Amino acid sequence: MPSRRELMAGVAATVTATAGCLGDEELIARCSSRGVGSGSQYLREIAPIRGEEQVSLGILVSDQAVTEERYHTVKIRDSDGTLVASVPLISNRGMSSLNPEDYSVFGSSSGELYAVPLGPPPVHGEYTVSLTDPDAEQIATASVRFNCYAEDETLP
Repeated sequence: MPSRRELMAGVAATVTATAGCLGDEELIARCSSRGVGSGSQYLREIAPIRGEEQVSLGILVSDQAVTEERYHTVKIRDSDGTLVASVPLISNRGMSSLNPEDYSVFGSSSGELYAVPLGPPPVHGEYTVSLTDPDAEQIATASVRFNCYAEDETLP
């Protein structure tokens, strides 16, 4: 029978070996991205976010952008300028259940996080995101390009 000291050392080794795995969900992809920020405090960040089944484009806007009438819609366009999605902020206030802290790509940023599904990997793209006013005038614009590969593939 192992001594108490040996038992405790074994438990400590097991906890250390599994610490990085506890609570982590399996993510479907590995992504790399580059972007040009808007320089606006209202359109904070855009980046691909990895889920269990697909990749989405995460769009983080400030709390003010979803509570003030001046900020009306977030529009997402692909590299050809085609409208991919439109998120009406006025009718979606406080409806996003996504927490930016759950996605390391957003660091410790706060605000309202929206996700536009892009599909299962591999997914590659270039998108421009604009925050617009009620007259469809752009208040802030940011762009991102990215490559997301299946978890078992390597990034370039």
